[in-house]
Amino acid sequence: MKKILLAMGLAAALAVQVSAADLWQYSDTLSIDMSTAKVTVQNGQQILEFEGTEKISDGTCVYSYVYNLTEKTIQVKEMEKTTSKLHYKSTFPAEPTNSPNPVIRDRAAMAQTVYDRVMDKK
Repeated sequence: MKKILLAMGLAAALAVQVSAADLWQYSDTLSIDMSTAKVTVQNGQQILEFEGTEKISDGTCVYSYVYNLTEKTIQVKEMEKTTSKLHYKSTFPAEPTNSPNPVIRDRAAMAQTVYDRVMDKK
């Protein structure tokens, strides 16, 4: 029990270190850490990587996104879900941004907005 409380306290302390200017409240439950948003070119592909934290009823989900602007794909590179009863990580394959799945299209729209915000700062 002490280890869990210590880990939660440490996680909270690290979260506080992120400046308020770096956190962008994308929706009621999802905040994007703009300090993690980086645009790079890898093998001729323009890539945006960033992280977001979603508040869920009894914990959080931290998402690491990879948005490939050249290939027009979005990927949840890693999702880490932490609640009082469980902790696990999952990965998902890259999906086309024009997918018929509305969740994929919404993620792609969010990633494009993050990209636009990153480029506006340059």
